[in-house]
Amino acid sequence: MKNKFFFLIFLFFYLNLFDNKLLFLKKKINKLINAVDLSVIIPIYNNEKLLPICLKSVIGQSLKNIEIICIDDGSTDNSLEILKQFKKKDNRIIIIHQKNHGSAIARNKGILISKGKFLAFMDSDDCYPNNLILELMLNKAIQNKVLICGGGLMNFILKNNSIILKKSNIYFTENKIVYYFDYQYDYYYQRFIYKRNFIKKKKLYFPNYLRYQDPPFFIKAMALAKKFYALKNITYYHKISNKIRFINERKIIDLFKGIRDCLYISKSLNLYNLYYTVLCHFNSNYIINNTKNFINNKHLRVIISQIIKNIDYELLKKNNFIFIKNKFYNQLK
Repeated sequence: MKNKFFFLIFLFFYLNLFDNKLLFLKKKINKLINAVDLSVIIPIYNNEKLLPICLKSVIGQSLKNIEIICIDDGSTDNSLEILKQFKKKDNRIIIIHQKNHGSAIARNKGILISKGKFLAFMDSDDCYPNNLILELMLNKAIQNKVLICGGGLMNFILKNNSIILKKSNIYFTENKIVYYFDYQYDYYYQRFIYKRNFIKKKKLYFPNYLRYQDPPFFIKAMALAKKFYALKNITYYHKISNKIRFINERKIIDLFKGIRDCLYISKSLNLYNLYYTVLCHFNSNYIINNTKNFINNKHLRVIISQIIKNIDYELLKKNNFIFIKNKFYNQLK
């Protein structure tokens, strides 16, 4: 009887262990079956005119095993209805609706629910240059065992529903591994794809800014990855507009927060060329002209003063950079 008792206990634990193994294997198999090669994350806000062009350029990609995560950021136009109509035709589209919080929160939400091996980010008024781009970037990323892969960018305008390309100097001349220390660029992160596990493990999310939230994400991702695979192909079409962008107080404050972040990151990682580049953004006429109307805001003045106070002129001089602060900032004294 005693032996039988111990045998039953042994059998119970053995079957329980076996069940757990079966459960683990089942989860593993389900994960493999439901694996997604790439997640395309698209925040959308009031863009009913260009949204169909964007979605068609993603849906038509030769890489079929993708998910298209569309985050409607509280649109008040017909954007949400357009998303629903596209979803009826393509079940790879995932629609998330949120109150208007900005594209940073929308993208972060997309990252959190994504299942792809790699992530791609799009703006809803942009598109891909051809149907082979995502497959090309994914294959090259895997072949070269890199965390980030991407190529060049072309600007475009829309005229009579036709895409008119504009000149751009954002491109690579050959296909090769590039070390970020030798590149040190801070714009147009959308022309790259990023390994999802890397992004989530390093907690690389977009800061909750309404302006300039992209460069801090891009710089951190590139600096932590250390290298990427560059393609001489154009991998992204970016729409430009002649319309004057409305910049309110919150947006201009966030813009300077982003600049402050980028200066700190570039300096702490010894990216001296990038440090100088960000200071040139800080000094640009575009930013200064948009700041004039809000210069009496105390919070804004504090952030700008912090940036000015922490400019490392010795570091710039050591690396043969000459930086002269714009006279506009003298009024903050």
